[in-house]
Parts: sequence; C-alpha cells; structure tokens
Amino acid sequence: MVKLVLHYGWRWASGATLLLWLLFATGVALAQEPDLQQAGLIIVGEQGAVTTVCVTFTEPELTGLSLMERAGAALKVRSGGGGTAICEINGLGCPATDCFCQCKTAPCQYWSYFHRQTDGTWSYSARGADSWPILAGAVDAWVWGDGTVSPPDLSVAEICAPVVNSTTVPAMTPSPELPLETPPLETFVLPELTPSPMPSTDGAPATGATGYGFFALLLFVLLGIIFIRRAHSRRGA
Repeated sequence: MVKLVLHYGWRWASGATLLLWLLFATGVALAQEPDLQQAGLIIVGEQGAVTTVCVTFTEPELTGLSLMERAGAALKVRSGGGGTAICEINGLGCPATDCFCQCKTAPCQYWSYFHRQTDGTWSYSARGADSWPILAGAVDAWVWGDGTVSPPDLSVAEICAPVVNSTTVPAMTPSPELPLETPPLETFVLPELTPSPMPSTDGAPATGATGYGFFALLLFVLLGIIFIRRAHSRRGA
C-alpha cells in the first residue's frame, strides 16, 4: 500500500511540477514581448495634395529621417553642418547637388519640416530630420512651399488604425536607392532644439507573469487535494 501511494504520489508531483514550469515560462515570454509603437507622417505636395502614412515600430524612438524611410518615401537628401536636409520627396523637389534650387528667386519653394505639438499646433523644425527624435504618438509633416503654410491638423489617432497588431503597409512607392552622400556644398546651420524626454517605463507591473503564477499555484493546490483524497480512499479500501 505504501509503495502504491509513493508511486502515484511521484507521478502526480512530477506532472504538477512540469505544468507549473510551462505556465511560468509562458507568462514570462508574454510579459517580455516588445510593445508596438506608432507614429504618423504627413506629406503635403503641390496644390495641397496630402498623403498620410502610419509607421509601426518597436524601438524606444526613431529619427525623423528613419520615419520617412520606413514610410517608403523616395528621398534625395543632402548632409550639411545643421544636419540632413530633404531635397526631394517622391520626385518633387531639387537634386541633392542643388538642394534649394527653387529658392534662388521669389517665391521660394522647398520642403519645410514641422512637428505636431501636444496641443495640436505645429512648430517649424529647427533641426535636421536625422537628429530629431520620434517617440510613440508623434506626428511629423513635410510641406512643399515657402514654409509659411502649416500642415493639416491630423493626430496620430486619425492617421493610424486603432489596432496595432499588424504592420501598416505604406501607401507610397519605395525608393530604389537613397543618395545619402552628396558633393559638399555650402553649410547651413540650424539652431539646436532640446529633444523631448523619453517616457519612463520604471515600475511597470508584470501582470502577465503574476497572473500565470497565481493560476499555476491554485492548480497545484487542487492537484494536492485530489491526491490526498485518493490516498485516503485507497487506504480505507
């Protein structure tokens, strides 16, 4: 009788231990899954034609330039003392060797860079796209013109779909190549702007692992009760 109890007790304990480990490992894996972030991009071309793209990413932040590249925009850029200037977007603009070719006479036509503020207003960028941080919920805009016309008032919620479980497909044709290195021209210097602070993630509760751990503990207790009852019934028999 003692051998029988030990035999079944060992089998129940081994099965419960394995189940507990599987539940705990699954909870930890779910808790460590990276969060999907979203940012919006607005491009205003000739005659006010508006294109919007929702970009999904898992990094803590992107740059304004990488946001354009992930949106699939065909770019021609020029690097200078103040950062990277966007000379042409999707075939509209100037070559990298003469980035402001349409500003030699009035009215000046170029790609002006804007950032959407938390209150819904737009601010003209004082930094190049390669050094501007893009955080979750940010909206960048590029407008072809003389720099005096603000982009349309569109938030990231209006640009992006409400569910972020899949990667958004850009609505623009990717560029076959991005000429990031160009012949040296005159240096243009833009004033520095302090980047927005990164959102803190300290103290975020690990609800996934805690929930699985509690469920596994409860299951283990139930299995113990069943084992004790079966042992008593066999002993009485």
